[in-house]
Amino acid sequence: MSSTPDPQSAPVSAPPKKSHYAMTAGDVSVRNIVWALGLTMGVVALVAILFFGVGGKADREIPENSRLDVAQSAARAQETVGFPVAVPATGDEWVARSARVDASKAEPTWEVRYTAPSGSLVSMVESGEVSAPLLSTAVPGAVVDADVTIAGAACQQLHSSTEESQRAVACGGDGWGLIVHGKAAQEELDALAELAISDISPG
Repeated sequence: MSSTPDPQSAPVSAPPKKSHYAMTAGDVSVRNIVWALGLTMGVVALVAILFFGVGGKADREIPENSRLDVAQSAARAQETVGFPVAVPATGDEWVARSARVDASKAEPTWEVRYTAPSGSLVSMVESGEVSAPLLSTAVPGAVVDADVTIAGAACQQLHSSTEESQRAVACGGDGWGLIVHGKAAQEELDALAELAISDISPG
């Protein structure tokens, strides 16, 4: 007579052990959300680059038909100041960023800001003379490096003792004073000053 196995004494098989690399349903859901967000952000970034461009060049930032007309601004400025307003013939290598005349002070000024060929921001400030207040504003703690002649005008090459890499060239003539300054190479500052002086005192 065969005996019936007791179900309580039968061995119970243990559930298979999960690998610690296995993901739960919750983990899969989180992963899918992260992937969806990452993909969406990537598409948005790509569309932004295609629409706006990567930038970096002045002509990309300012379309040619929207660039500042320095000559027109200078003509309007000339009506309010007593010194000859300079319009440097810079060509396409220099990009004019802004121009303004300030006739509200006892010492009116004409200022144009450019992006130099190197990409540095350079400012040209003109007034009736290169006064101490004008120089200290443009080049804080100015120190003279050399006396030079540019386009027939007496000039001084300077650097700032308080602002790193800030350099300038200051020139003066009959009824006008000019300062070109910025964190650019001295050669670029001198080149813009020469173009400005050539416009003020042609020949």
